[in-house]
Amino acid sequence: MGADLGTKTIGLALSDVSRSIASPLETIKRTKFTADAGRIIALAKQHDVAALVFGLPLNMDGTEGPRCQSTRAF
Repeated sequence: MGADLGTKTIGLALSDVSRSIASPLETIKRTKFTADAGRIIALAKQHDVAALVFGLPLNMDGTEGPRCQSTRAF
């Protein structure tokens, strides 16, 4: 399962068995951390997810900016 954390939403996608194609799963409207994490965990269990990958949005020069730091904190 892939996760893209934004300030207002969390985008989730599932890959196929070969891990070459990802398809959208759900967009979660962010509320509180426990609710957001709980929904991600529930979907991961429901879809028998083996791994969770979070996208790290880097700056154009490859450095980590505030969004990357927020993702790591999540």
